[in-house]
Amino acid sequence: MSFRLIALDLDGTLLDPQHRISSANAAAVAACVAGGARVLIATGRTFTSARPYIADLRLVGPQITLNGAVFADLDGNQMMMRQYLSADLLADVTAMLEGRSLPYTVFGPSTIYAPVGMAHTDVLERYGEPPAVQLTRAEMLGVTDAIKVLTFLAPGPLDDELAELMGDRFEVIRTGSQFFEFLPPGVTKGSALVELMARYEVPREEVLVIGDGENDISMFGVAGLSVAMGDAPDLVKSHASDITATCAADGVALALRRHVLLSGEACFKLA
Repeated sequence: MSFRLIALDLDGTLLDPQHRISSANAAAVAACVAGGARVLIATGRTFTSARPYIADLRLVGPQITLNGAVFADLDGNQMMMRQYLSADLLADVTAMLEGRSLPYTVFGPSTIYAPVGMAHTDVLERYGEPPAVQLTRAEMLGVTDAIKVLTFLAPGPLDDELAELMGDRFEVIRTGSQFFEFLPPGVTKGSALVELMARYEVPREEVLVIGDGENDISMFGVAGLSVAMGDAPDLVKSHASDITATCAADGVALALRRHVLLSGEACFKLA
């Protein structure tokens, strides 16, 4: 099968645990591009944080950032916002989080906002995100470029409670072991990928997706072939067509060799 469009998640997928692209993964991506495939990044990160990896891989055209809320292109450092959070939604979700004493940040296209004195923003900086701009409650409600709200939350029963409470007005998704997010309705990596599939006139059967997180499942559902990383949660694996090795063991390179470059290296087939 020939894949003309390949979407790769960053953290836990293309990047190793130290947030680096291995030489094997970089070589496999380069070989796919040389062979005529369009490779793009699909990440929850901001363009600021994802830009170095996009540049290192010399990827062209729109990249999916902020979980599908923003298309970012290195050519002219352009960003196209697909949808913002309305003032009402921003007020409602931040009030709900503050009422539960849950720390949070609000993401704009290239700026992160945090309540004055809030801890945990250093976690985001370790991912290469810019330092958060601290705002009072009144100032936060005046933010006009809000795209998503991220709360720092370990997996547990609160996931389901927040999804039930807010899921009719937001896209509510766990995006990592520490991150739980609220985005505008209809904004997902999958919906962004569908938009690019239409733009490039690439049918579903010629789309390959590789990821490890719950926010990648929306892409799995629209791709011809979906590959989950070996250390992805069971829920993610259950939505994938195949499973490859872990991010530390160059799982992306193995999957690309198997499905695109046809070197004969196999992914581990789901039963």
